[in-house]
Amino acid sequence: MDSKKKAELEKRNKHIIDAVLAKIEKTCPGCVDLIGIGGSFFSGDIHEHSDLDLLIIINDERAYEISSCFILDGVGFDIYCSTWDRLEDMASFKDPYSGKLIDLEIVFTLNKEAEERYYRLQSTLLETLNSPLSDIDIEKAKEYLGKAESEYIELMIHEDMAPCRYASALFLHNIEFSIYMLNKRIVKYGIKRIPQEIKTMPILPENFLPLHKAIVCAESLSELKTACTSLVKSMRQCFENIDSKPKERKEISPMDLTGTYEEIYSNWKSKMHNSIAIKNPYLSFQTMASCQHFYNMMSGTYKINPIDIMKGYIPSDLAATAKHFDEGMEEYLKLYTSLNVPVKNYQTIEEFKKAYLG
Repeated sequence: MDSKKKAELEKRNKHIIDAVLAKIEKTCPGCVDLIGIGGSFFSGDIHEHSDLDLLIIINDERAYEISSCFILDGVGFDIYCSTWDRLEDMASFKDPYSGKLIDLEIVFTLNKEAEERYYRLQSTLLETLNSPLSDIDIEKAKEYLGKAESEYIELMIHEDMAPCRYASALFLHNIEFSIYMLNKRIVKYGIKRIPQEIKTMPILPENFLPLHKAIVCAESLSELKTACTSLVKSMRQCFENIDSKPKERKEISPMDLTGTYEEIYSNWKSKMHNSIAIKNPYLSFQTMASCQHFYNMMSGTYKINPIDIMKGYIPSDLAATAKHFDEGMEEYLKLYTSLNVPVKNYQTIEEFKKAYLG
């Protein structure tokens, strides 16, 4: 863009900002804490039809009076207000559209307190973005992957192209968010630059850019579903690669172990054997899965060997399934023996009361 046209756009922007300030003074003086220029006019990525992206932080609902959507000389504008709550969300890095806490030219502040509050939130976000990837960060990214997978289901159950294209757009949007969160990056240059921004990130699903393009450019329903399936598989593999990195586990102590075998006995053993008596494979299946979750939790937290009982589930042979379940309990009981932890197993109510009441 030539300097003359850029100067014209900047002059137009100044007139709009002056009008906003005049509107504030006229309708709601003191209700706006801060105004800043973000978006393309901050980054410099502008063209002839670039609009003015303002961050307007209000402290009173009366300030919504200044909001307005309009078209000026063929360019659409949206003057809207945000609250400090939205900036708090940005500071906590709930989504990658948090750039206005970093990339902003402040043009108005009500007072020094408002300016300092903004910069405190900015510091919080920068600290988060510059810190190592944590389990909390991974969980945030997984939330967007979960949303993407929900849209993937919508895509797969439809047979009409229009709803499938819509679902694929939402699917892709959430995949992109997941990648941004996983790399602790913010969207800096708007929607048009997202593929280029993602291309530079160190943590990426395999074949992301070709699959991204394949979804956007799919001509047939088959092509669209195939590309989305490949991308969701690639995303899952990406997370599996991260999760496979060694996690610090604690040495298990007698105190950590005490009561856990009895918990398995109480919660799941009788259900397993009852499933045989009532010939209920569903009860067997869900009981095995619930107990497996417990074993996974224990082996994920402590330095103990994993126990896999799900491989022993046989829907046509519930007795064999229960036998495998019992073998898992016997394996777990060895931990008690190795740490000299006694099993609380009483033969009479009197024996229980004596031990329980001391």
